[in-house]
Amino acid sequence: MAFRSPAGEELEVIQIHIAVDHFLVALKEVHGTNADKAEMIDFFGRDAALADFCFACAELLDARTAGTSKCIADLAKLLATYLAERYTTIASRPSEARGGLPIWQLRKVEDYVSAHLSEEIAVEKLAELVELSPFHFFHVFKETTGMSPLQFVTRERITRAQQLIRETSRSLIEIALDVGYTSPSHFAQVFRRVVGVTPSEFRNAL
Repeated sequence: MAFRSPAGEELEVIQIHIAVDHFLVALKEVHGTNADKAEMIDFFGRDAALADFCFACAELLDARTAGTSKCIADLAKLLATYLAERYTTIASRPSEARGGLPIWQLRKVEDYVSAHLSEEIAVEKLAELVELSPFHFFHVFKETTGMSPLQFVTRERITRAQQLIRETSRSLIEIALDVGYTSPSHFAQVFRRVVGVTPSEFRNAL
């Protein structure tokens, strides 16, 4: 996603991350056996329905709705289905031909990262998962996702940390260790860079 705003005007952004599993199910429902050939459609403009989805998510967040609640799961499924119907199409050629990673390989990388957030995650290991050289993996991963592997891992760590802060009473040091940061100060620094506030400020605002 890319966005700009005139100087001096406030810009409010809602970022929603949908698990790959949800999106894969939606792709299969929409495209059937051709789901593995689906690719995203570029879009520029305003989507009123998508805006309503985002505002609904913001209201649930303000209400401190638990991420494990059924309404969150149902909304995620609905949103994934909407995106699959509106913003995907069947590629005329396999995604490998364009040099990007197919969705099953992205899922493999995401699953590994999610399961090993408390450990050191090397680009070499991620490349090995999809049977590519580290150099080639770095470039095709960034081409496919818009992020480097390190940026992706950082996003996953901080997203998990936000979830743990919202849904548990565990100490920030414990949470930092759970998501792979042995230094509380480094965790706070990265968290602030990504979220805009420190972990303590984030918890106090809940």
